[in-house]
Amino acid sequence: VNDAPALKAADCGVAMGITGTEVSKEAAKMVLADDNFATIVIAVREGRRVWDNLRKLLIFNLPVNFAQGFSIWWGYVVGFEQAPLTAIQVLYVNMVTACTMGMSLAVEPAEPGVMNKPPRRIGKRLLGKLVLWRCVFVCVILVILVLGMYEWALSTVPEEYSADKKVNLARAEAFNVLVFCEIGYCLTTRFIKMSTFHPRVFKGNYVIFLTMALTAGMQVFITYVPGFQWFFNMPDGIAPISWARVFVCMVVVYIVVEIEKRLVDPVMMPIIRPCFGFIYRHSPKFFKMDADEDEHDQKSRVRRQSLTGSQTMDSNCGTPTAGGGGAPALQRTSATYGVAVHTAAGGPTAVRTASGRLTELTTTGAAPAPGEGKVVNTPDVKLTLEDAAKLQRSGSAKKVALADQ
Repeated sequence: VNDAPALKAADCGVAMGITGTEVSKEAAKMVLADDNFATIVIAVREGRRVWDNLRKLLIFNLPVNFAQGFSIWWGYVVGFEQAPLTAIQVLYVNMVTACTMGMSLAVEPAEPGVMNKPPRRIGKRLLGKLVLWRCVFVCVILVILVLGMYEWALSTVPEEYSADKKVNLARAEAFNVLVFCEIGYCLTTRFIKMSTFHPRVFKGNYVIFLTMALTAGMQVFITYVPGFQWFFNMPDGIAPISWARVFVCMVVVYIVVEIEKRLVDPVMMPIIRPCFGFIYRHSPKFFKMDADEDEHDQKSRVRRQSLTGSQTMDSNCGTPTAGGGGAPALQRTSATYGVAVHTAAGGPTAVRTASGRLTELTTTGAAPAPGEGKVVNTPDVKLTLEDAAKLQRSGSAKKVALADQ
């Protein structure tokens, strides 16, 4: 724990805050202020909560912001003479929703079962495939609803109204559709994959309900209060039937995203992952993050490259070698249980493995070197159960012991 070189080389070095040396504290990435290892569990839980909340912020803010711009762009593409939203309305949505509902997602408590999840893989991006997919999916829904309600409002306005009044009424309805759809979407964003059709949605974070109520109240205020109506290009407000359409759109967004949550893992992701992988592989280099990996990512990548793939373990020196002679070749496997393989005295001098689960190389045993009378250290090689069974069937003088079961 207080070994500075080991702390520096580890993925996450942990040093003692009270009894640890200053050198170890400088080399460590985590310092336990109370010297209590149970604090690590609390830190991991808090770290996972922060990670999830950052993803929730991205999942909420990105599609909302994209929908504002694409609503105007697609409005011109489909042939609208006037933009469905004005610049001041777009600015208002950016300021109000990001500062209220968006920030309330940052104080979300940890989701149930957060400590039952496996650790994130090394190099996992915050803006992953699920976040990108959710952004595209929700952005498309919002754009369709905003443009659809704008066109519907234009077609239902009485003919005796002037052209400007028709556009203002349609923009007022499209503006309210966008904001109230964000309110419905914010509620479902409280859980990334878990359903909000559950009593847990009313527990844990009461700030989000206050911000949702505040956003809705402000929207009604600027829609009907004189002065604010003119400033936001809604001088005539909106009709009661328009409010009905607004609330229906809000419920539609909420239900559709909830259905998407249930289908994203079994149906969507098997299709999305290859598509995003293809796009990433054919993207320009400056779009990729590999060139800018930090020191920790470089060490992790080197460690993975050195401990996976086809390697030969020399029992005399305990290091990977390029040759191997007549050592048995092992096939790649995806099993998760491991074994420790100890080379017995007089056995072959090398073990070749192609297992992707080669994760450790330590020196724990001793065996006489072939042809010599001295004793040298013998490595422990972690293999999978399938590889260990192949070693036993090969007839080699091996002692196979369970290590991970």
